[in-house]
Amino acid sequence: MNLLLIVIVAPISLMLHEIGHGIGTVLTSKTHHVHIYLGDVGDNNKENFQVGRFHFHLQWAFNGRCRWGGGLNKQQAFFSLFGGPIMTALVMILCVFLLKLDIEGWLRIILIAFAGINLYILIFTLVPNQLPRRLGPNWSFPSDGLQIVRLLRNE
Repeated sequence: MNLLLIVIVAPISLMLHEIGHGIGTVLTSKTHHVHIYLGDVGDNNKENFQVGRFHFHLQWAFNGRCRWGGGLNKQQAFFSLFGGPIMTALVMILCVFLLKLDIEGWLRIILIAFAGINLYILIFTLVPNQLPRRLGPNWSFPSDGLQIVRLLRNE
């Protein structure tokens, strides 16, 4: 049962995190389009649909990326990078708030799963580190936290 929840909740949480990056980009740029990926970032992950300047490339996966291309200034890049962790924190806070309403049954279990997984994603993405290659050949890249630190240090 718990495994089933993780298989459903983790990809949805990752997609929301990546949408957060996209919101940060779209709100600070009038021209940039964002591509939200779940799964491979390569050519085999075709665009499934588009909503405004958001292009979704979705496969069932436990990894995600948001790509917005180059050309962002420092402030835009900061909001783009920080948008994912902000979205993740908001989802987690909403779940915790709803849990205080004495919700019972399956909905409570789902909310606990969303809160826990989003806490994990928040910590995992904000800790400045290089993500491991074991996530896949195209997935060894700096975490959001490391990218933010580098941006603030002007690296």
